[in-house]
Amino acid sequence: MTQLDEITKKAKAIMQQYKEEYPSVVVDRDYFPFKITEEWGECLQAYLMLTDRGRQKGKNKNEIKKEFADEFADVFAFLLLFAERENINLEESIEKKWFSRLNDKKTIIEN
Repeated sequence: MTQLDEITKKAKAIMQQYKEEYPSVVVDRDYFPFKITEEWGECLQAYLMLTDRGRQKGKNKNEIKKEFADEFADVFAFLLLFAERENINLEESIEKKWFSRLNDKKTIIEN
C-alpha cells in the first residue's frame, strides 16, 4: 500500500464518521466537487490573509499560516476522496500526465 493509499484510507474513515454523525447530509456523487470548491474558497481566503490582501481578523501570521495549512489539507483530502469515488488512480494519472514529461526518468527534482 502506498502512502497515498494510506492517506485516502484514513480520509475515507473520517468521511464515514462524518456520515454517521450527520446522517441528514447527502453525500452523493456531487458532494465531493462541491466540498472541494467550498474548501478551496476557505483556503484562498486564508492565503489572502497570509499575503496581506485580506482582513487579518485579529489573527497573527502563525495562526493564519496554520489556518492556511488546515484548509489546504481539507482540499487535498476531498480531492483524494473524489478521485477514489470516481475510480481514478491518482498515482497512475500523475505518472502519465506529469512525470512522463521528465526528460530523464531517473532525475529527481529537488526543491
